[in-house]
Amino acid sequence: MLYFSQDVGPDSHGARSIWVWSVLDFNFTPRWQAEVVVYPTIPLNHAAQAAFDVDRAKLEYALHRKFLMGGGYSASICDGGTWKNKPFLTTTVSSRIGSFEFWLQKMPDGGQVQVRYTLIHSER
Repeated sequence: MLYFSQDVGPDSHGARSIWVWSVLDFNFTPRWQAEVVVYPTIPLNHAAQAAFDVDRAKLEYALHRKFLMGGGYSASICDGGTWKNKPFLTTTVSSRIGSFEFWLQKMPDGGQVQVRYTLIHSER
């Protein structure tokens, strides 16, 4: 997929870029699955930077057909920068209204919790 990104705010300088979003899903067994999402950032103006991101590379185990736990890795590199990576722990709960994924991730200045919601999900 191609995504158009437009940054907003006074410090963004109107950066515009295109993300080439790629997703790979693996189902090794009925209980073990993996997902890898990567995307390069292609700048469209001088305010944007070229980058390569691993949004997530995760391995999950289904404790129940609607409850998964696992771990993963995310990383990025920008123009001339160093590779920055962050491991994370993840739990996913599926329901009739979608899937809720919770990340616990250590960051350079502490930690963060992310909540991701997917409206469309697969029933196991």
